[in-house]
Amino acid sequence: MKKLLFFLSFIFIHSFSYSQIIFPLGKGTTDSPYQYGGEIRTLFTDTIDNILYAGGDFTYAGSKACWGIAKWDGTKWDSLGSGMKEPNSIQLSSHVRNIVRYKNEIYVTGNFRDIGGKKISGLARWNGTEWNNVGGPLKKQGQSDIVTASALEVYNGELYVSGQFDTIGTTRCNKIAKWDGVSWTNLGLNYHNNCSKDDITDLIFYNNELYAAGNINCFPINEPISKMFGNQWIDVGLGIYGDSWVNEFTIYQNNLYVAGYFFTQASNTDNSLLYINGTNYYPTAGGVLPSNCDDIFEYKEDLYVCGQITSAGFQPASSIAKWNGSQWTNLGFNVLKVNNPGTISAFERYNDKLIVAGHISSINGTFVNNIAMIDFNPVGFQLSQQNKNLKVFPNPASEVLNIQLDKSEQKGKVRLYNQIGQQVYQQANGSLQNIVVTDFAKGIYVVEVETEKGVMRQKVVIE
Repeated sequence: MKKLLFFLSFIFIHSFSYSQIIFPLGKGTTDSPYQYGGEIRTLFTDTIDNILYAGGDFTYAGSKACWGIAKWDGTKWDSLGSGMKEPNSIQLSSHVRNIVRYKNEIYVTGNFRDIGGKKISGLARWNGTEWNNVGGPLKKQGQSDIVTASALEVYNGELYVSGQFDTIGTTRCNKIAKWDGVSWTNLGLNYHNNCSKDDITDLIFYNNELYAAGNINCFPINEPISKMFGNQWIDVGLGIYGDSWVNEFTIYQNNLYVAGYFFTQASNTDNSLLYINGTNYYPTAGGVLPSNCDDIFEYKEDLYVCGQITSAGFQPASSIAKWNGSQWTNLGFNVLKVNNPGTISAFERYNDKLIVAGHISSINGTFVNNIAMIDFNPVGFQLSQQNKNLKVFPNPASEVLNIQLDKSEQKGKVRLYNQIGQQVYQQANGSLQNIVVTDFAKGIYVVEVETEKGVMRQKVVIE
């Protein structure tokens, strides 16, 4: 059995302790190679090729120009063609909302009008070499510029898409359509028409029925949550009240959870997070406040919630909290964006670790640049207090890694472990030497030094 050794940090919240490790994914995403910015709005893990995709407002991922969408293979970032770069564009003005894999291609939705150097608006697919439209352009009556698509859901071998469109190619469809890889089918039928807002932001199959919701705002129900019943759309319960909208669905503990922007003061069941079982709405012990709940994600039997929030269940929370079906846990995160509160807005699982992303520069003092990998229960040994006697520099390193101990400890065994716990270097017991790292893959490593007084570890980045 491989022994995974990690640099551990400990957080103490309400007399409980939580161990965790936070790793940046390379240099993250930025607006340029030398600036902050570069928000990530959505994540998707392609489990077939073991690739993590990120979509958002960024122009660079690591040192690679990526323009709104990028992929991470576990060690480095790469682009998907020229992405959403518009001709003669200096600043990215468009973004990706959703990403899935369908029939061996990567599909994306969003707010864009050019992708891969082609005039494709709102919905596109990547075949590994180039971007193409999906059965024709998106259209909306009275709108000639960008037409937005939002949600993507793969179910029983077909792809479901929602957004603001009324036509795809030559097929009339009212905000919702189904693609079988060849042609489109209209699913909008009697879905709400003539509403002041008309963006279906998420779709999900729950108990084999298709549910839809978003920013609809129809009278007399402000934000209906609807499901297909045969060939008809029917409302589920009485909807969500007030100036509100739905961002995300997920299924947790056999219930349908709904996240977004809504409050009890407008007569809703709870604040920005509730769940449905049948037609009834149920609270989540106070929900989250004060603003958007952007994403909800089940990870290791708990539901993780993120967004523009400072409290969960009326406990302090910094953009992220955990719900177990009956109570909240404050994870004790300090999420910042250049010394101001940052926002985590997307979750995903990659290599069995939780990935968080959004508009952030650091989490608990670790610089992450909008995306990080978190292990809440790392395997390995606790960090010895003697670690203050260990110095590893420069960090990041590109050529030579220097190891320096306190004068009382000048001999020891040195080992270097990669991100998945494999030992990639060992130096026999003796006088400490520097490690040449030019032949090592770029990424995050742990230096372990064993002396007569104990074991010390330090996280380092090789670039």
